[in-house]
Amino acid sequence: MKLLKFMGILISLAVFFSLVPVAWAAEDTVSGSFTPTNVLPTVTVLNVYDSGNSTVTNMSPQVYYWVKVTAGDGNTIDDIDQLDVELFYDPTGADPAAPGVADTQNCSILTWDKDGGGSEWVIDAGGGTTWTILTANCTKPGNMTAASGEWVFVITVGKVATESVGAANWDVYGVATDDVGTGDMFTRDKEVLWYGEISTGASANFGSVDNDSGFADNTNEVSGISVTYITNGDYDQQVKSDASWAGASFTANYDATGVCNDGQEFSLRAFDSDVFGSAVQVDTTGVSIDATGTLTAEAGNTVATNTVWLRIALVFQNDTYSGNIVYIIADR
Repeated sequence: MKLLKFMGILISLAVFFSLVPVAWAAEDTVSGSFTPTNVLPTVTVLNVYDSGNSTVTNMSPQVYYWVKVTAGDGNTIDDIDQLDVELFYDPTGADPAAPGVADTQNCSILTWDKDGGGSEWVIDAGGGTTWTILTANCTKPGNMTAASGEWVFVITVGKVATESVGAANWDVYGVATDDVGTGDMFTRDKEVLWYGEISTGASANFGSVDNDSGFADNTNEVSGISVTYITNGDYDQQVKSDASWAGASFTANYDATGVCNDGQEFSLRAFDSDVFGSAVQVDTTGVSIDATGTLTAEAGNTVATNTVWLRIALVFQNDTYSGNIVYIIADR
């Protein structure tokens, strides 16, 4: 009897558990989508740096500078198609808009073009310019999927980039472009310093001259000396002589007074044209023969009519004397 009762309890429990309902998992899918706004790019940092990574106010022609631009885009900077930087002359300090037109004296345009192929880095400063871009050293962000990054243009300022005088200065304008628009920034009030360059391939051969002769029109005269001046501002044409000219056996000593009273003394007068009445006494440090020069083109201003006149003392040893007549371009 005890065994039968125990079995009945087991059967009742089995029946009870079989009546508990089973929960089955179920799910379905609702598709979703969104499109981020195609936001405009931004330019947040724009400046000019020297080789020591310090920002500069003064720029010298034919010196390397690093123009750095930090640009951003909420769609990642890979969305930026192009970066342009204009360095341009502001003649009155009035902070004008960027001209957008390249000119070797007044505006240089630097461009990074994502799709530029072999011309990813470009500079445009007009025809025949001495503005340059060192493409091998220009850099773009290493991670183009970031929200912002730095582009670096390595350039030299052109020889005739107009000198900053008085209120005049140079401004920098940077603009980033994507497929919906632009973002930009100005950095103002940079200075371009004076630059001057001079060249001549001429020589002044006076030939045989008489003792105690010279400083008269058409006497001991050499004309047609060609000198080319290149500069970005006002300049003074000057000339000087070495303090002595050497012969094979003797030395000629320069007399800056032009009197030549002592033996072995010589002297020169000079002008930028064959006009003896305007000739200037030459010294050994530099005297002006024309102080009216102004900003030149890249090719420079060639004066092909320079003239010098020679005077020598009464007592002079027979020899052939050679030395330097030095033409100078000076800031004024």
